[in-house]
Amino acid sequence: MKVIKLLTLIFLVISSVAFAHSGVKDQNVKERMMVMKAMADNTKVIGQMLKRKTQFDANEAKSALERLSSLSLKTPKVFTVNATDPKSEAKPAIWDEFDEFTKLSLELAETSIVLANSIENIEDLRPALKRISSGCKSCHSKYRE
Repeated sequence: MKVIKLLTLIFLVISSVAFAHSGVKDQNVKERMMVMKAMADNTKVIGQMLKRKTQFDANEAKSALERLSSLSLKTPKVFTVNATDPKSEAKPAIWDEFDEFTKLSLELAETSIVLANSIENIEDLRPALKRISSGCKSCHSKYRE
């Protein structure tokens, strides 16, 4: 049951990100959204394997987690400019608490690399996805509309 809730949450995040991109005028906001979409896409790779919608591939799961780590490192860089757009879901608290925001991004990057090195079989995916989702939620709950 928890897996279904987790996968539903991931689906909602991915859907909202895809819809949010249409009509964005500010290039900084668009770049941020593209990074977030890429993070959601890589998380989806793990979720699809866990749901057995795609075949388990340890190398692809590891690669998705490595890409997630790289994107997490990039996240503070794409938020350095306090740009706004009607489609933006970024809360002003990001720039008020930029050190904390950066810390959360770096923690997700580190967690993703550790998890990438731990994936050996399909049973490793559930705890990995749970930790990744927790990292995403810790940031989204504070810094996303």
